[in-house]
Amino acid sequence: MGAAVTVTTALILTTIGGSPTAVAAPSGGNLVKDPNFDNGTAAWTVKSGGRLSVVGGHDGGRGIKVTNTTNGALTLALNDKTNTVASTKAGTVYRASVWLKATSPDVSSAVRLMEYDGSTNRGSAVASRWMRSVKGRQPTLARRATSAPGWAQATVRYTAKTSGATLDLNMLTWTLPAHESFVVSDPTLVVVSSPAPSKPAPTTPAPTKPAPTTPPPSKPAPTTPAPTTPAPTTPAPTTPAPTTPVPPVVPAPAGYRLVWSDDFSSIDRSKWNVRNNSWANNEESIVTARPDNVFVSNGALTLRALKESYTVGSTTRQYTSGYLDTIGKAAWQYGRIEMRAKLPAAQGMWPAFWLRENSGLGELDIMEAVGGMGNRTVQTVHQSTNGDMARFGHEDVLPSGSVSDWHTYAVDREPGSVQWYVDDRLVFSKTVSTVPWLDDTFDTPMNIRLNLQVGGSMPAYYQKPVIGAPLGASDYVIDYVRVYQR
Repeated sequence: MGAAVTVTTALILTTIGGSPTAVAAPSGGNLVKDPNFDNGTAAWTVKSGGRLSVVGGHDGGRGIKVTNTTNGALTLALNDKTNTVASTKAGTVYRASVWLKATSPDVSSAVRLMEYDGSTNRGSAVASRWMRSVKGRQPTLARRATSAPGWAQATVRYTAKTSGATLDLNMLTWTLPAHESFVVSDPTLVVVSSPAPSKPAPTTPAPTKPAPTTPPPSKPAPTTPAPTTPAPTTPAPTTPAPTTPVPPVVPAPAGYRLVWSDDFSSIDRSKWNVRNNSWANNEESIVTARPDNVFVSNGALTLRALKESYTVGSTTRQYTSGYLDTIGKAAWQYGRIEMRAKLPAAQGMWPAFWLRENSGLGELDIMEAVGGMGNRTVQTVHQSTNGDMARFGHEDVLPSGSVSDWHTYAVDREPGSVQWYVDDRLVFSKTVSTVPWLDDTFDTPMNIRLNLQVGGSMPAYYQKPVIGAPLGASDYVIDYVRVYQR
């Protein structure tokens, strides 16, 4: 991600030295600077380890090729040198679209919009396409019919959270293998809708009532306001939220009823599978069912990551952690599924609260986070995690507090829509009007999964690896999980 003028962000990219070169102004409503790459790579940048070059693009146009010049896999992004939108207006809806192509199979490429208020990230949205190899043919990008072999289009919408921020456009590929490339062509960024002007008030209602003639004498403000509401008499701040483990968001939403819950007075094996001696290839921990890694204390479930050498069979990892799920025990197609939890802050930790279809295809990530990334959580919908399918994601930044404090994370799944909430605040939504495959993908019940990974693809994406991070014990603490239905 680039930043306005000389500011550099630390999520994925760092800018290359040198001042931005003047480029052609956008035309036809497209806000992207030099979208046809007439000035080559002048308006674009990539971090160290990446190389940019101009090549043939989609449908005979130009494209920019991003090449991994290192001897190892690397997440690379083509980023605007100066953020594409210089000043946002809260509520404005933007749409970014780009054609993508990769030389390597089995990688994920995406277009992403990120809103920055100075160096503070206010939110983002991403849409990706998965590359997979097809035997005997050139690798293809997923699912969408294209007019040129190997190309696919990724499109994402984003609603600005604040006014006066900048909007960063970047196209990226995660863990691009050594010396492989991806190509970006025809990037566009347009305004879909803007909030209605909020200036009907200045139509002179004040002059009709000359307020200065009476208000000051009739109401001597100093005589009463302070005594009427003496703030010190009700010291609300002296009773912190953690002392009341059931905050205001806990009651069932209007029209819903509680159908399943666990407040974790114990680990209920009739509700949960506690996974043991298992691991994934892209993480650095082994999941165990030991009380060292999975336990209940003070009415809350703790999944604890520990730095320790642990061996199962011929596999040895340097960390252990915990994982629970309801596979084969409980699943729901519709309703609101909610958790209250404290997240670990140690770098490289990857706590998650997610749903997977019993068939194992569609996935809803209610909450994912990466230790070391501040107060940011991620919400994602996957058409499938098994190959050439689409996904849409969102990053939410807590308006106050820390992810290490108690917060609620929820998803509301109804026919035709999915909505994500943090502390009962709507942060992301998708409907069949923008994601046509939504209902077809999530047409069966989904089970709940709670896990704490150490390292892996998501910390690598945010450049927050666990390697080198100090870690004794790192805890993901869950107060409750509840399911509501209409």
